[in-house]
Amino acid sequence: MGDRVKGSKSRRPDLVVEVAHPKIIHESGAQILRHANLLSLRVTMATHPDGFRLEGPLAAAHSPGPCTVLYEGPVRGLCPFAPRNSNTMAAAALAAPSLGFDGVIGVLVADTSLTDMHVVDVELSGPRGPTGRSFAVHTHRENPAEPGAVTGSATVTAFWRSLLACCQLPSRPGIHLC
Repeated sequence: MGDRVKGSKSRRPDLVVEVAHPKIIHESGAQILRHANLLSLRVTMATHPDGFRLEGPLAAAHSPGPCTVLYEGPVRGLCPFAPRNSNTMAAAALAAPSLGFDGVIGVLVADTSLTDMHVVDVELSGPRGPTGRSFAVHTHRENPAEPGAVTGSATVTAFWRSLLACCQLPSRPGIHLC
Protein backbone atom coordinates (compact mmCIF):
# COMPACT_ATOMS: atom_id res chain seq x y z
CA MET A 1 0.00 0.00 0.00
CA GLY A 2 2.71 2.49 0.92
CA ASP A 3 4.49 2.11 -2.42
CA ARG A 4 1.22 2.37 -4.35
CA VAL A 5 0.29 5.57 -2.51
CA LYS A 6 3.71 7.06 -3.01
CA GLY A 7 3.55 6.08 -6.67
CA SER A 8 0.08 7.60 -7.07
CA LYS A 9 1.53 11.09 -7.47
CA SER A 10 1.45 10.62 -11.24
CA ARG A 11 -2.01 8.99 -11.37
CA ARG A 12 -5.32 9.32 -9.59
CA PRO A 13 -6.34 6.14 -7.78
CA ASP A 14 -9.96 5.03 -7.99
CA LEU A 15 -9.90 3.61 -4.49
CA VAL A 16 -7.84 4.20 -1.36
CA VAL A 17 -8.34 1.70 1.44
CA GLU A 18 -6.80 2.77 4.73
CA VAL A 19 -5.99 -0.33 6.74
CA ALA A 20 -2.30 0.40 6.79
CA HIS A 21 0.30 0.32 9.50
CA PRO A 22 0.55 3.70 11.32
CA LYS A 23 4.01 4.21 9.79
CA ILE A 24 2.47 4.26 6.30
CA ILE A 25 -0.16 6.76 7.38
CA HIS A 26 2.58 8.90 8.92
CA GLU A 27 4.59 8.78 5.70
CA SER A 28 1.70 8.96 3.20
CA GLY A 29 -1.34 10.33 5.04
CA ALA A 30 -1.31 13.69 3.25
CA GLN A 31 -1.12 11.94 -0.14
CA ILE A 32 -4.03 9.66 0.82
CA LEU A 33 -6.16 12.65 1.86
CA ARG A 34 -5.58 14.26 -1.53
CA HIS A 35 -7.51 11.37 -3.10
CA ALA A 36 -10.04 10.61 -0.35
CA ASN A 37 -13.75 10.91 -1.04
CA LEU A 38 -14.87 12.86 1.98
CA LEU A 39 -18.54 13.77 2.06
CA SER A 40 -18.24 16.38 4.74
CA LEU A 41 -15.65 18.15 6.82
CA ARG A 42 -16.72 20.66 9.44
CA VAL A 43 -14.36 22.64 11.69
CA THR A 44 -15.81 24.56 14.64
CA MET A 45 -13.67 27.04 16.55
CA ALA A 46 -15.04 28.48 19.78
CA THR A 47 -13.47 30.99 22.11
CA HIS A 48 -14.30 34.01 24.22
CA PRO A 49 -15.48 36.98 22.09
CA ASP A 50 -12.33 38.91 23.11
CA GLY A 51 -10.18 36.25 21.38
CA PHE A 52 -11.44 37.16 17.91
CA ARG A 53 -9.80 39.61 15.52
CA LEU A 54 -12.59 39.96 13.00
CA GLU A 55 -12.86 42.19 9.96
CA GLY A 56 -15.61 43.34 7.59
CA PRO A 57 -19.18 42.34 8.43
CA LEU A 58 -18.02 39.93 11.16
CA ALA A 59 -16.35 42.79 13.04
CA ALA A 60 -19.78 44.30 13.60
CA ALA A 61 -21.31 40.99 14.72
CA HIS A 62 -22.65 41.09 18.25
CA SER A 63 -23.00 38.22 20.68
CA PRO A 64 -26.59 38.45 21.91
CA GLY A 65 -26.12 35.58 24.36
CA PRO A 66 -23.45 33.61 26.19
CA CYS A 67 -22.86 31.35 23.15
CA THR A 68 -23.34 32.78 19.64
CA VAL A 69 -22.55 31.36 16.21
CA LEU A 70 -20.87 34.25 14.36
CA TYR A 71 -20.36 32.38 11.10
CA GLU A 72 -21.33 29.02 9.62
CA GLY A 73 -20.59 28.29 6.00
CA PRO A 74 -17.82 27.57 3.49
CA VAL A 75 -14.33 28.32 4.79
CA ARG A 76 -13.70 30.47 1.70
CA GLY A 77 -16.26 32.98 2.98
CA LEU A 78 -14.78 33.08 6.47
CA CYS A 79 -11.04 33.45 5.84
CA PRO A 80 -11.10 37.06 4.56
CA PHE A 81 -13.05 38.25 7.62
CA ALA A 82 -11.27 36.16 10.28
CA PRO A 83 -7.71 35.75 8.96
CA ARG A 84 -6.26 35.31 12.46
CA ASN A 85 -8.98 32.93 13.62
CA SER A 86 -9.45 30.63 10.62
CA ASN A 87 -6.01 29.03 10.15
CA THR A 88 -7.12 25.58 11.37
CA MET A 89 -10.08 25.70 9.01
CA ALA A 90 -7.91 26.79 6.08
CA ALA A 91 -5.46 23.97 6.82
CA ALA A 92 -8.36 21.49 6.76
CA ALA A 93 -9.49 22.84 3.39
CA LEU A 94 -5.97 22.42 2.01
CA ALA A 95 -5.64 18.92 3.45
CA ALA A 96 -8.94 17.81 1.87
CA PRO A 97 -8.77 19.06 -1.72
CA SER A 98 -11.75 16.90 -2.71
CA LEU A 99 -13.78 19.44 -0.68
CA GLY A 100 -11.52 22.51 -0.73
CA PHE A 101 -12.36 25.96 0.60
CA ASP A 102 -15.91 25.78 -0.79
CA GLY A 103 -16.75 22.32 0.58
CA VAL A 104 -15.22 22.49 4.07
CA ILE A 105 -17.64 24.12 6.49
CA GLY A 106 -16.24 26.54 9.06
CA VAL A 107 -18.10 27.56 12.20
CA LEU A 108 -16.98 30.41 14.42
CA VAL A 109 -18.54 30.53 17.90
CA ALA A 110 -18.24 33.28 20.51
CA ASP A 111 -18.66 31.69 23.93
CA THR A 112 -18.33 33.87 27.03
CA SER A 113 -17.70 30.81 29.22
CA LEU A 114 -14.38 30.10 27.43
CA THR A 115 -12.28 32.65 29.31
CA ASP A 116 -9.04 30.64 29.25
CA MET A 117 -9.13 28.34 26.21
CA HIS A 118 -9.87 27.89 22.54
CA VAL A 119 -11.93 24.84 21.54
CA VAL A 120 -11.69 23.26 18.09
CA ASP A 121 -13.97 20.44 16.96
CA VAL A 122 -13.31 18.66 13.67
CA GLU A 123 -15.96 16.36 12.22
CA LEU A 124 -15.56 14.44 8.99
CA SER A 125 -17.49 11.72 7.24
CA GLY A 126 -17.08 9.55 4.20
CA PRO A 127 -19.58 7.94 1.84
CA ARG A 128 -22.13 5.42 3.06
CA GLY A 129 -21.02 1.81 2.93
CA PRO A 130 -23.04 -1.31 2.06
CA THR A 131 -24.74 -1.26 5.46
CA GLY A 132 -25.88 2.33 4.96
CA ARG A 133 -23.53 3.67 7.61
CA SER A 134 -20.70 6.03 6.86
CA PHE A 135 -17.21 6.42 8.24
CA ALA A 136 -17.00 9.31 10.70
CA VAL A 137 -14.33 10.94 12.87
CA HIS A 138 -14.81 13.60 15.53
CA THR A 139 -11.91 15.25 17.34
CA HIS A 140 -12.14 17.77 20.15
CA ARG A 141 -9.18 19.95 21.15
CA GLU A 142 -8.96 22.36 24.06
CA ASN A 143 -5.99 24.71 23.86
CA PRO A 144 -5.25 26.84 26.95
CA ALA A 145 -5.17 30.55 26.13
CA GLU A 146 -4.68 33.81 27.95
CA PRO A 147 -7.84 35.94 28.08
CA GLY A 148 -8.23 37.79 24.78
CA ALA A 149 -5.43 35.87 23.03
CA VAL A 150 -5.90 34.87 19.39
CA THR A 151 -3.48 31.93 19.69
CA GLY A 152 -3.61 29.28 22.38
CA SER A 153 -0.58 28.96 24.64
CA ALA A 154 0.06 25.34 23.59
CA THR A 155 0.26 26.34 19.90
CA VAL A 156 3.73 27.87 20.15
CA THR A 157 5.10 24.78 21.90
CA ALA A 158 3.50 22.45 19.34
CA PHE A 159 4.89 24.53 16.46
CA TRP A 160 8.39 24.56 17.98
CA ARG A 161 8.35 20.81 18.58
CA SER A 162 7.22 20.24 14.97
CA LEU A 163 10.16 22.29 13.75
CA LEU A 164 12.56 20.33 15.94
CA ALA A 165 11.09 17.04 14.69
CA CYS A 166 11.70 18.14 11.07
CA CYS A 167 15.36 18.56 11.86
CA GLN A 168 15.55 14.95 13.01
CA LEU A 169 13.93 13.22 10.02
CA PRO A 170 16.29 10.50 8.77
CA SER A 171 15.12 10.87 5.16
CA ARG A 172 15.42 14.66 4.88
CA PRO A 173 16.97 16.24 7.97
CA GLY A 174 16.65 19.97 8.34
CA ILE A 175 13.96 22.45 7.43
CA HIS A 176 13.15 22.76 3.74
CA LEU A 177 11.15 25.75 2.51
CA CYS A 178 9.41 25.75 -0.86
